[in-house]
Amino acid sequence: MWLVHQAMRALLIDDHVLFSQGLQFLLEDLDPTLQCDSVTSIADAVARPGPYDLILLDYKLPDSQGAQGLTRVLAAHPDSPVMMLSGDATPALVNELVELGAAGFVSKSADTDTLLGALRTMLAGGVYLPPQAVALRVPHAQHEATTAALATLSPRQLDCLLKLAQGKSNKTIAGELNLADSTVKTHISAVFAALNVSSRAEAVFKAASLGLLPSVSA
Repeated sequence: MWLVHQAMRALLIDDHVLFSQGLQFLLEDLDPTLQCDSVTSIADAVARPGPYDLILLDYKLPDSQGAQGLTRVLAAHPDSPVMMLSGDATPALVNELVELGAAGFVSKSADTDTLLGALRTMLAGGVYLPPQAVALRVPHAQHEATTAALATLSPRQLDCLLKLAQGKSNKTIAGELNLADSTVKTHISAVFAALNVSSRAEAVFKAASLGLLPSVSA
């Protein structure tokens, strides 16, 4: 019995035509078989049938801006990772969007190589956050609490966290650490519990912003 390869699907939500076309070209360059739908509003996006392997969402759209747009897209496509696009890449904004459920973030002013790297990482199931966005400082008490929680993790669990910070998917982490996929999932669940987060992006952002990781995927 032949297995049919399911082409990956992406949804691009952006009302800037030239930028949108540029992203489509980059996506096609990464995977010529990828099917990319492009819309210019949240209303059109929520009406599209999913799921998508990746959704790219502009922070500012005519019918919904900022966090409101992200919330609406996540409600309509709960099983699809959403990468936010914005010219504002301040740590506070990235943190807000990640806490609301964004799986990644890339600046619209990023160069082509950075955009390609971000898209490649996200399509592979990893996390991409701009390195400069994790410079957010946190209260000393919170830093101490999180550091103490991470001290309860095993060396392998910390290895998985470091791989997450490099934007790697579970499958890639399993291969590089010579672990079963199920073991990686268990380790990452322990990391989430220690950091008190519910997503890969939150884990990466929080650990990196606390200075516990050397860098974030670039």
